[in-house]
Amino acid sequence: MNIQTVMVGPIETNCYIVSDPETKSCAVIDPGFEPERLVDILEKDGLNAKYIFLTHGHFDHIGGVADLRARTGAKVVIHEADADCLTDPSRSHGRVSAGPPDVTASEGSEFRLDSLTFKWISTPGHTPGSCVILSGNAMFTGDTLFYEECGRCDLPGGDYGLMLKSLRRLAEFEGDYGVYPGHSGASTLSHEREDNQYVKEALALATGKP
Repeated sequence: MNIQTVMVGPIETNCYIVSDPETKSCAVIDPGFEPERLVDILEKDGLNAKYIFLTHGHFDHIGGVADLRARTGAKVVIHEADADCLTDPSRSHGRVSAGPPDVTASEGSEFRLDSLTFKWISTPGHTPGSCVILSGNAMFTGDTLFYEECGRCDLPGGDYGLMLKSLRRLAEFEGDYGVYPGHSGASTLSHEREDNQYVKEALALATGKP
């Protein structure tokens, strides 16, 4: 599995191009801005985009969806609880309309892309349909888990209590994962367990220990 990080737009959104190195098929995760630049990268690297996966429905993660889908024919996938964000600009918080998704996902949905498998984990808190997408030993965490931070919960649909439950769930995964967030630098799950105050708060609430 190859993972290419492309920082796009004024909010520095992390878009990820995840590809099978043998077949050159790929998924594009959270193309929030600069679809023409993303297409140029795909063409330069000889990649064939089969899916556009969205960790949630805010404008800075979906803004490039319409153009990228039109140029590549890739299928757009978003959690069912955030699906309306693609067609209702008031829900995306940025007057963005990307058109309806091709597929809606839910907890445990899996998508195969040649040798790669992408599994959807529901992690509400930032939005009702926020998800973490697992592939191999990588987790694409959107605006749920950042490097030593978590996503904001003060926008409509946000819920800090649910965010803590989602962070606890991620922290309780066995083993370690590379963490690829929607903003900021990459991390590891082991680092976030030890040094992320929000993850530690979530675990403390679960155990009743300070």
